[in-house]
This record gives sequence, structure tokens and C-alpha cells, in this order.
Amino acid sequence: MIRLVCTADNHLGRYYAKMNLKQLAERRARLRQAFARAVDFAIAQRAHLFLQCGDLFDRESPPPAELTFVAQQFQKLRDNHVRIYAISGNHDMPTSADGATPARIYDALRAARVFGKRTEIEFDFVKVEGTTVAIGGIAPDPRLEPRADPLVGVTYSAPQADVTLLLLHCGFESHVPPDFGDAILPKARVAEMADVDYFFLGDIHRTHKAVVERATVLVPGATERMTFGEISERAGFYYGELEGKAALKLAHEALDAQPMRRETIRTTDLPADAPTEFVFERLREWADAEQLMQLRLEGPLAREVYHRLKFFDLWRLGNEINFYFDLDRADVKIASADGDSIAAGEVISVRREIESVADELAAQREGDERALYAEARALVLARLGKEE
Repeated sequence: MIRLVCTADNHLGRYYAKMNLKQLAERRARLRQAFARAVDFAIAQRAHLFLQCGDLFDRESPPPAELTFVAQQFQKLRDNHVRIYAISGNHDMPTSADGATPARIYDALRAARVFGKRTEIEFDFVKVEGTTVAIGGIAPDPRLEPRADPLVGVTYSAPQADVTLLLLHCGFESHVPPDFGDAILPKARVAEMADVDYFFLGDIHRTHKAVVERATVLVPGATERMTFGEISERAGFYYGELEGKAALKLAHEALDAQPMRRETIRTTDLPADAPTEFVFERLREWADAEQLMQLRLEGPLAREVYHRLKFFDLWRLGNEINFYFDLDRADVKIASADGDSIAAGEVISVRREIESVADELAAQREGDERALYAEARALVLARLGKEE
């Protein structure tokens, strides 16, 4: 019996522009922990194969700490006689023609077999308890048009094996979001490749399993939820037990992801006299020191209420009572001057807004502090005048 673990989209070393250094370090540690759980599971199950289907790292030049961590995890697998196979993804694919995906380091050290060609499927052959297994892979080709077939024009020699596995990094037909811009593997292509028994696909962060004629397509999804758009997704990886071509077990093993929450407040629900205090109350109700939280404000807002709504104070409180807080106000629309209609996307004078906010802050201070705000106001407006 062949035992395998398949993971993808671990995005180690992921960068979040709005996180402070402490938040970023803790978030990256959680991403590493999720990958380590997949490794520990493979060892506990005495897996023969550990498959990684791309985006092991979030970028082509990950921090040294992430490279070292993966080396340690791969060594644990090798110490327990687990063979490692991997491909790059669209995130850790080098942009230059002479670049190398960071995972290739482990191939050069013979710690893992990393398939690096973009137009030819390479295969490795191993004997697992008397069964010949062909494991193949191909790196994603950044030259492909969005939603193109990733295997069009790709060459390979049909492997002579008892069971054949193929690693890809792409979407799968009928299992991609509407705005998906990477390559998509068509069902017709799966049906055409009669010599491949199992297709393992990275790239999509939503787990999925499909059967196309006699082939099985498995999408492990990500080992952590990366964005607020993935709140409903289940983080994890796939575990399989095969007897030749037959699947005795194919199970998605869920991982506990960091809590995420997204809430929306309509601006029409805000009291005009105390909008900030209203939002403060809601934030305290929803707070969790472990969670990534996003608050979306949307709808029309009278200009005087807009000035009473202290966005910075909301952001500061949100970050104090949550692990991380994002304030999304892209859908707030400022009411026009006559108040009868809403100017969606009305352009607000940056200079006027700076003057208004600075004057309001200065009015709350006395003596030297008030003078300091006045000086800062003058410097910012002077700089703005040069840039205009």
C-alpha cells in the first residue's frame, strides 16, 4: 500500500503590508506551524511520499529563516524515509529567465526532487512495497495567457508504471473563482491523458476532489487562510492510501486556521452625533485577541459625520483588541453639498481634509503641543504644494 501526503499553497514568508513587525513575525510563525503539522502527519502515518504542489514560499526570494525552516522539515521527512517531490508555484516562480525557484535549492542538495521544466513533464520512478510509482511534475509557465490550458504543447513520454501521479500548479475547470487569472486544467485534458491516474493541483486555496473518467483530481487547498476572501475555506492537506491505481483512502485533513472575522457596518446606521463611539461598541463586541478582523464601512455619509468619524482611532482600537485589524472604507461615499444626492466616488480635496483634521487635532491640545500641530500642518501643506 502506498501512503502519501499532498500539500500546496503554504506561502511561507508571506508579507502583509499593513502588519507591524510583531504581527508579521507571529503570522509567519503560524504559517510555518501549519506546514510543520502536515510534515508531522506524514511522519506519523509512515507516508512513503510527500508531495508539494507549488507556492511553498510566498515569493521567489524568501527570508533565510523560511529557507532554513523548510530544510529542517525536509530533513525530518528524510530521516523517516519519506520521499519528497515538489514543483514551484506562481508566487515563488522566478521572474528572470536565469532565475531559480527557491525550492530548487533542495533539489540541488538532493533533499527533494523538484520538477523545474515548464514545457516538458519529467518523471521519477520509485518502488513502494513492490509497486512501481511514477511521480511527474511541471512548473507553471508565466508566459501562458490567463485561463489557458497549462498542458497545451507540453511533451512527455508515457510512463511505464503501476500507478502515475502528476503535480501541477493551476486551476481546475469549474473550480476557480470568476476573476481567476492563471492557467486552468480542462476536464477534457484530464480525460485525454489516459496514462496519468492522479492529478494533484496547487494554486486554488479551496480544497476539491473530482473524478474524470478513470482519473482523480485532488486540490489540497492552502494550509492557512491567506486573505479575508478565504474566511469560508477549510485549511489543510490531502492524505491518500493507494493499492496500485485503486484509492483505499483519500481524505482531506483539516488544520486549525487562525480565526478570521469580517463585519460590515452601514453608514446609515451610524448616529450622526457619535459615530465613532457607535463603532467602538461594535468593535469591542466582536474582538478576539487571536483573530484577524476586517471591518467594512459602506454607504453614504454626510460630510459633517465623516469628520466626526475618527478613522485612525477606529484602526488603533481594532489593532489593540485583535491580533490584526483592517479597516476597509473603500465603499464609503460622501454626500454632496446639497444633501439631496450622493456623489459616489466624489473627489475630496486632500488639502482641505488635511487642514480640517489638523485644525481639529490642534484644538484638542494646548500650549506647545498645539504649536507643534500647527507647525506639522504647515510643513505637510507645503510639501503637498510642491508635489501638486
